[in-house]
Amino acid sequence: MSSVTRKPKRLERYRGARQAKGRPEPQGAGKAAARAAKAVALREAVARAAKTGHAMREFSALGLDDLRLKLAEARKELFTLRFRLATSQLENVAAIPAAKRRIARILTIIKQKEVVDGSRP
Repeated sequence: MSSVTRKPKRLERYRGARQAKGRPEPQGAGKAAARAAKAVALREAVARAAKTGHAMREFSALGLDDLRLKLAEARKELFTLRFRLATSQLENVAAIPAAKRRIARILTIIKQKEVVDGSRP
């Protein structure tokens, strides 16, 4: 058998295995199971959002100018963390990814506010 005929068969098996994993059937009795699975996934997403939502709520209450100041502070903090890491003075290495996430959250809210307000920097 040539590779031309083998490849589609491998793809069919792969797709079949992926669709069979944890996905309920969308027809007949499976509709109820699909609704239940969707509800569970939604509850999990809401729980995850509630855990990380505190920082987002804190930043979303601020104006654009305040957010830009917070962004500058966060970038300065990240710079000092990287500098301390390079000089072996940083004890908590996990502070670097946390600072990056904080910067990303601030940038996200700035972008959202710019889109809603229609203003540019």
